Amino acid sequence: MSAMGMLNDMYKLDLVANNLANVDTAGYKEDVAAFRTYMNGLMYSNANSNPYDKLTPIGNLEGAVVLDEVKSVFTQGPIEYTGNPYDVAIDGEGFFVVDQNGKNLYTRAGNFKRNAEGFLVTNEGDYVLDENGNKIKIPNGAFISEDGIVYDKNNQKVARIATVIFKNPDKLKKIGYNYFEETKESGKAIFEKIGLKVGYIEKSNVNALREMVNMIKALRHFEIAQRSITTSDELLGKLFNSVGTLR
Repeated sequence: MSAMGMLNDMYKLDLVANNLANVDTAGYKEDVAAFRTYMNGLMYSNANSNPYDKLTPIGNLEGAVVLDEVKSVFTQGPIEYTGNPYDVAIDGEGFFVVDQNGKNLYTRAGNFKRNAEGFLVTNEGDYVLDENGNKIKIPNGAFISEDGIVYDKNNQKVARIATVIFKNPDKLKKIGYNYFEETKESGKAIFEKIGLKVGYIEKSNVNALREMVNMIKALRHFEIAQRSITTSDELLGKLFNSVGTLR
């Protein structure tokens, strides 16, 4: 049990370290661990201590706890003004659609830029897609409106930045730091016109203070479990020595 506890604490520390490392990553969503019990045994009570009386079930005894899955928390991160005309923040639910090597992925990070070929791309260099699934070419003098439409310098519509929602966004699969992939459980992407804030980015939703507290808790629990194993080893050593002496 103590060894399993130490292993789970290591998982928690890894997640905390990753969250803290991305506290300044635009659009990053905090990861949390979900644990489950196994080796459960049903406990019974015999109030009268009579072996012929019927035993009464009183609950389960959990044998151990293991990591079940790592989930992303999709709470809104702080919206920060940058003044960059290509920075776009989603205020509320939803995702941008990007093309990574021919595959559609989804992100909350709207710190976009115009690449050398004039396309709108993410900070990682992946293409931002429009509502028709096409790459967005940004002409000179173009600008983005609050409803995600890209206009040229003559106020002619060029494209609309695609924004989507999911029925179960918490079931999306995380790819890297900022990208998500749809799964059977998350459902298909549903195109939705979402209000945007241009010249802003959504920052990470990680609470650095809370993560530091979580780190201290995990470290303390790890130390307690470690001492428990050490104490158990010492007691077993004394037991074996006593048996040897009796002989």
